[in-house]
Amino acid sequence: MGEKRPHTSESESESESGSSHRTESRASDRGDRDLNSKQTDGSDSDDDSVGSNEIVNVDFEFFDPQPIDFHAMKRMFEGSFGDDSDQFNTSALVDLILSQPEIGSTVKMDDDSDPYAFMTVLSTRRDSEVITQLCQYLVKKAGPKAPALSQLLDTHHVGLLFSERVINMPPQVVVPMLRMLMSEIKKVQGFDFEYFVLVCSMYSEVPGDDEPAKACEMDVFVHAEEEFMEEFAHLVFDFKFSRLKRVAEARNTFADAGLAPSRRCLVIHRSKIDSILARLEDVLEL
Repeated sequence: MGEKRPHTSESESESESGSSHRTESRASDRGDRDLNSKQTDGSDSDDDSVGSNEIVNVDFEFFDPQPIDFHAMKRMFEGSFGDDSDQFNTSALVDLILSQPEIGSTVKMDDDSDPYAFMTVLSTRRDSEVITQLCQYLVKKAGPKAPALSQLLDTHHVGLLFSERVINMPPQVVVPMLRMLMSEIKKVQGFDFEYFVLVCSMYSEVPGDDEPAKACEMDVFVHAEEEFMEEFAHLVFDFKFSRLKRVAEARNTFADAGLAPSRRCLVIHRSKIDSILARLEDVLEL
């Protein structure tokens, strides 16, 4: 069972070597309070006590990654990698995360529920086929920046940063999760990363049938906070999926243009993490 992170007590988990590893609570970073998710429900309700636009507060807590999270995390990974997800063994990827419970966190309503968000990091130096597949995939997708990325992966200790959440989970959860993660990797041997690689989910406008291609050049981050993290990136490149099985989403108010999935890769030096946290605290009004 996972330990609740917001509490003032410490949680104890077993490391891969069998020795106990203690991770301190980060309640002080959040003012010793629960996370609140505010959602607006615009659907009709038979209950007269709940209005169509009533705001519902839901309390969430932080947990260590645990086996019960396997399927939910796998679904989020498959969504993140989109139509290229079948190029990786996402089950093996989740197994790697669960093998290091002292690193990373999930956000859930209770111990037995599915996570609504998770953040963790995996070393590119791990002897794992799926890690090799991911690194080769990113180098292939880097285009003109492939030599720079390949050299960086070969000569520096790089961490693959994963930050996933369901669409209606507020971005405010990212700051405490990132702060906890940076604290944890300082305490565990083998996680002294110099760079972090984060793949951001994007949507790009697709021009309509009678619209010139250059008329639609808007890219939208699925996770709003990643737009501000990009400001501190050492290396940035965009890519599309190799296998685009889905058509662009239904035409909408964007001047009759659809939205096609794409990805943006950010390579961030560890010296920029504190600046990122400060920037996110500012824009998210924490």
